[in-house]
Amino acid sequence: MKLFFLICILSQVFLPDSLDMRVEQLHDSIVSIDTHNDFAMLLAFPDLEPSVEKGQVSFELMKEGRLDAAFYAAYQAQGPCTEKGHENAKFLADSMLLALHRYATEFKHLGGIAYTAQDVKDLKAQGRAAMLLSIENAYCLGEDISLVEHYYNLGVRMIGLTHNGDNCVADAVTDTTETHGGLSAFGYEVIAEMNRLGIIVDVSHASRKACLQAVEASRTPIMASHSGVYALKPIPRNLTDKEIVAIAEKGGLIQISIGRYFLSTLPRAQVGIPHLIEHINYVVELVGIDHVGIGSDFDGGGGIIGVANMGEMKAITRALLEEGYSDRDIGKLWGGNVLRIMEIARQQAGSF
Repeated sequence: MKLFFLICILSQVFLPDSLDMRVEQLHDSIVSIDTHNDFAMLLAFPDLEPSVEKGQVSFELMKEGRLDAAFYAAYQAQGPCTEKGHENAKFLADSMLLALHRYATEFKHLGGIAYTAQDVKDLKAQGRAAMLLSIENAYCLGEDISLVEHYYNLGVRMIGLTHNGDNCVADAVTDTTETHGGLSAFGYEVIAEMNRLGIIVDVSHASRKACLQAVEASRTPIMASHSGVYALKPIPRNLTDKEIVAIAEKGGLIQISIGRYFLSTLPRAQVGIPHLIEHINYVVELVGIDHVGIGSDFDGGGGIIGVANMGEMKAITRALLEEGYSDRDIGKLWGGNVLRIMEIARQQAGSF
């Protein structure tokens, strides 16, 4: 009898938790994707003083957290819509994208750049992380439609229409002005060109009008790459029910950010995984599991208790299992939904 109790005690100390084992097994079979991080800024410009916590993103951390793929964004803060301003924004975006290419080459034993959904799957099969390229803020386009294809040729497969200020493409949700009343005439051209090339339209940061207009204008599903639910935390950057429903009705995605700013009014030290799950549950109940996912905003202000960086991402999977989500639904939420709209964008490219 003593031996039996000793074995039970030792098993609890040394053997993995059964739920943790299930998490690992689940990640063997699914593809997990994070749709937004800001790693590129510090990578391209290491001498800049970071305004938020950095070091949350790397191929090594992706492997540790069982994250298979992530969109790495080339971000530019909004500046004046002048020739000089647009030249500077293009320099920033180009520099960050080229830096990401160099990173992928230098660490090719750990990861590589993915251009299609199949590339993501192939890299996972090789045991390597997939880096997907995106742009946060179409400011870098200026008013030059040819730059959409320029960025496609650099590997970009998603472009965010705005950041925290109106540009020549669209109005931003956090700007006090309303320059275009949503999308500009040029913005409609940009979306049509993105559709033609197979680039996903990202409406995180876009104004309410610009978001709804983009949903209507795009012939392929759009994404809010890193947002939250306005009904749970009423800030401009979060999506209203009207926006969530509109995005979902056109087959698009609402990617919930892993950050206190989006999730709760509580102090940062009190915001954790339950708040993230609350936002996920809300979207699922409103529009279904096919229209939700994760967009961390790591290296750009993201991070909560229990998921401080990419190395802790699988904690979300454990929480989803504890919440009662099925393996199939978790597979959709983590990456299946993103792969679906990536494939739609690719298949529809050239048909418009």
